[in-house]
Amino acid sequence: MRTILIIGSILIAFFFLSTGKALAQPIAKHLLDAKPPEALLFDVEKWFQDHPIEKGNARIETVFLSPRAQVLFIRGKGTVLGRHIHSQVDELVYIYKGRGEYYINGKWIPAKAGQFHTCPRGVAHASRAADGEELWLICFFTDPLSPLGDRIMIDD
Repeated sequence: MRTILIIGSILIAFFFLSTGKALAQPIAKHLLDAKPPEALLFDVEKWFQDHPIEKGNARIETVFLSPRAQVLFIRGKGTVLGRHIHSQVDELVYIYKGRGEYYINGKWIPAKAGQFHTCPRGVAHASRAADGEELWLICFFTDPLSPLGDRIMIDD
């Protein structure tokens, strides 16, 4: 009996390995509601190099969106976004490249690549790049921004 179990286990393992089923990526398709719907690994430097500012002083693109979170890549110069608040979402920003200033707790604070900014909803914040420089930012929102907008501008 033991020999039959061992041989049966070997045959089953061989079947799964030979068909590739054992090595396939497990996906719960009924849970997929994100855009893009697959896992990705970004070369952030290359992405920013391939996406220059085309007009104005910023390029803002969503690179991930789900009902639970949103990630934006922002490439900006000058005043990237004026003082504003969000009424529904918290914003978390990683400064990937560049130097500038962030409006935090009522004053402009120097900021540089490698720093991480957290801002709860309802708190005024802004960012601006240093003269002649660009800021490359990765922004995380705890819920996706509303299509109608959740940015309430303080300054015109």
